Amino acid sequence: MQSISFGSAKIEDLRIEQAGEEFCCSMKITGREGARSSAFGKGPTVEAGIVEAMSMICKQPIRLRASASRQLETSELIQVSVELQGRKNELKLGVGSGVAQDSPTASVIAVLRAANQGGLLKKEFCAPHQKVLRGMAREFAEESISITGFGDNSSQSLQEIESLALSYFNRVASAAVLTAENAPEGQSPLQFFDHSSWLYDSSGHRRKHNTETDLWLAWYPGLDDDDRIIGEVLETMPASPASAIPWIVRLFENPESFFRFRGAQDLEDHDVLHVLLGRGLQDQDEAFVLGFAMGTAKQVSWLQFRIFKYALAHWYPEPYRVPPFLQPAFDLGVACGKATGRKNLYKQPLKQMKHFSIRDAREALEIDVQVVKKYFRIEQERIPFTMASMRLP
Repeated sequence: MQSISFGSAKIEDLRIEQAGEEFCCSMKITGREGARSSAFGKGPTVEAGIVEAMSMICKQPIRLRASASRQLETSELIQVSVELQGRKNELKLGVGSGVAQDSPTASVIAVLRAANQGGLLKKEFCAPHQKVLRGMAREFAEESISITGFGDNSSQSLQEIESLALSYFNRVASAAVLTAENAPEGQSPLQFFDHSSWLYDSSGHRRKHNTETDLWLAWYPGLDDDDRIIGEVLETMPASPASAIPWIVRLFENPESFFRFRGAQDLEDHDVLHVLLGRGLQDQDEAFVLGFAMGTAKQVSWLQFRIFKYALAHWYPEPYRVPPFLQPAFDLGVACGKATGRKNLYKQPLKQMKHFSIRDAREALEIDVQVVKKYFRIEQERIPFTMASMRLP
């Protein structure tokens, strides 16, 4: 069979052998970190053997609840559909369908989709941002039980609602992508979506900050937080481990790199600057913070400025890439850094200020909030409709 890639999993060398009344399945599975391992399983059907083998990439042992196979009309392709359940109960956890030239390959695809739909895949085999939808599905399940009284707080009830919510969230996300792809020429796809649900709390009041979330796209410290301690805010920041940062990002942004750009900071100092500027973790926020650090430098050559902007748009991999239509945020960050903040602020050991209140740190570093807000207003005009712009004060 050909190798199958799904999320961060890659499956190769699928082999099926029949031993008496059982089917034995073996395959090679590669995860996000590149480690390869062998998986084995057996069952009364090919699909059951595949399911048992693929339990190793799931959070809990799984088994086949039901399966169906059919030949597609006017085609040599085979479609296999499966339902998965846990070994300890009869609760349906996920459903999926796969199409391929042979039944075993179609079964592998179907099981992968079912496991993903049910939230069963281990983190290292999920798509990089699947955890965002997962987190929202879990919150939806907990709130549904709390408000409606449907079910209870047992893991079975949570899993059932969470699985259903995740299925619909994936459909909505796919619909959003299709809408953006088919947007009329000349009209921004961002105009098709309403970000207000992220901007207001459950009481209908506009959020000044949102640090009580583990979703990176929603996390936002805001500027109206003078009395908070920097370290306490940093503890709420959803962050990736330093080891996950790609080499090209380290090349330009690591202050120890020979090719660092003017304004490069280590990760801890950079995170503190996010808090001081009240910016979240989306691409647009990141662009402004990077630009601000560069803007505080005494001298930045035009060539270095242009090369770094090009690298952000074309050389950086996702999710670190900043597309051209968001780069005005970088330009405004540079201008804001020149207008306020201590010269060469990026060289300051900001991590040593974690015990400071945000107000005291801004005063010590000569960051004028009114100047920052001035550039935020310009940013809202130049990059309208994005969530990052709409939540700026």
